[in-house]
Amino acid sequence: MSNQIFSENLRKNVIDICARIANSHENQIISACFYGPWACGYADEKSDIHVLLVLGNYSPRLRSYFKPLKKINAFILAVDQGAFERDVGQGLLGEFVAEKLTFPYESLINKEYLRRQEVRAKKRIVWELLENIVLEFPELSHELLIQAEYFMYEIMKRRARLFLPIAHSFLNMLRKDVKRKNVETMMRGYLEALNELAKEKQVAFSNGYIKITNNFIDTIRGRKLRLPLFLKSFQRAALHQILNVLPKMMSLLAQDEDIFMKIHKGVKAEMLTLQLEDPKKYLLISTPLGFATLSDKTSIEDFVRKVVPGGEALDMKIEEIGGVLNSVYLLTFQRNHEKQKVVVKKFKDWYGFKWFPLALWTLGTKSFAVLGRSRLEREYSINQFLDSQGFPVPKILYVSLQQSLVFSEFIEGKRLTETIKHIISSKEKNIAEAALVREVGRKIARAHKLGVSLGDCKPENIIVTKDGKTCFVDLEQATRNGNQAWDVAEFLYYSGHYVSPISTADAAATIAKEFIRGYLEAGGKQETVKKAGSARYTKVFSIFTSPQVLLAVSNICKRSESAVR
Repeated sequence: MSNQIFSENLRKNVIDICARIANSHENQIISACFYGPWACGYADEKSDIHVLLVLGNYSPRLRSYFKPLKKINAFILAVDQGAFERDVGQGLLGEFVAEKLTFPYESLINKEYLRRQEVRAKKRIVWELLENIVLEFPELSHELLIQAEYFMYEIMKRRARLFLPIAHSFLNMLRKDVKRKNVETMMRGYLEALNELAKEKQVAFSNGYIKITNNFIDTIRGRKLRLPLFLKSFQRAALHQILNVLPKMMSLLAQDEDIFMKIHKGVKAEMLTLQLEDPKKYLLISTPLGFATLSDKTSIEDFVRKVVPGGEALDMKIEEIGGVLNSVYLLTFQRNHEKQKVVVKKFKDWYGFKWFPLALWTLGTKSFAVLGRSRLEREYSINQFLDSQGFPVPKILYVSLQQSLVFSEFIEGKRLTETIKHIISSKEKNIAEAALVREVGRKIARAHKLGVSLGDCKPENIIVTKDGKTCFVDLEQATRNGNQAWDVAEFLYYSGHYVSPISTADAAATIAKEFIRGYLEAGGKQETVKKAGSARYTKVFSIFTSPQVLLAVSNICKRSESAVR
């Protein structure tokens, strides 16, 4: 990696070889550099020298040469300038050539040109990895804190999975004796690329971490789905040229494998990618107990050890408290001589019979997040956003993505369901209960004004605390810019299903009027309420809410501007 390794005599000999290759094709040398084991500092006495040679108007486009250098050879990978720059900018050659600049290299000719192409390649890599984060974690991407090293390790992991033999090279360059220098060398280009993206308002720096901007997220989520870039790249690539070079490349990779196996005897091929650094360690989310990485495997017992001084909890108790589509537990333990209660939710994928009725129930009206991880990220990210805006939600205490666990504060109180049932069963209007329903309408309107649809607004997901305030729980179906009419419809029609089929709809009408009054007073849109009264929503709840209630509530929604006066 240092200039001492690449002596002046060696440099001169390699430049002479490059000049002969260029002259034989009447080409101009644009740039050249050393890469591979010697540039990364892990070469042994049998390792060949690797050279990338960029030529102007090089008609073979891509070709390799083996040239003798005393006891070893020089492997020259020659590429046409235009093809090289398109590989850097667009992946024309499947990044077969461009990737040489994403790892440590030593400039031989035209250092500035190589530096510009390195930053350009890394900027594209960062953009594409950020794009993947947004598509994989559409809600969580708003809250993620990214350490810059993520991009370096993630691209290594992906390339090793696509082409396993290259894993030996990556593991060699991350060997203890050379890792620090190689990482610093690689990260300089990534940091420069990130600075450029920050100037373009695609990312922002926050206390040393990278945050994805709303502008970038909105841009990516607004696009149509595209083929993964590496597939498009290979569709465009001159594959026969790469295949012509690949056999010679395999002999070089065999040298890297020999170097690796001298130290790591017995490591099986399928274990190689597991030896690489886990990139998810560099993706973090903030919690009151500190940062949690996306590779975190904290169990319930581990959580208690984090919370309780000394790591031991007295009288720890775990009891299941409900959940058909998820497992929900109440965790109780002693901390500082006080009883602590924490709600633990384990998110399961919704497959099979349990999910099927729900899918049928809302077909054509409401789509639900099915995967446990998707619902977990919604629960965390929407909760964090609403909490930051002063909206009443339980505080998330910790998240273990790998265990699919969310730990949140336990809210003392009773479900709003009890209030709704009492209003329905009571013959006289209770002013305090009516005010409570209006307050729920106001708060849902406030969430909507913040651009959030809560997704599951059943009265049982609203807690009335001892001091008479309301708190919204179970935000796993909440989204930004979602279906707000569903929130209104679900609260009203679900509340109405507690009315007996042989009773009048008067109580349900009272609940609807109080809710809508509060919703509109707080700035909720009239149009949203009217949508909730349409057949699109009444049909969904017709399976368990009586017809007279559906009709009464629907009419109130449609005439809400006059019905609530």
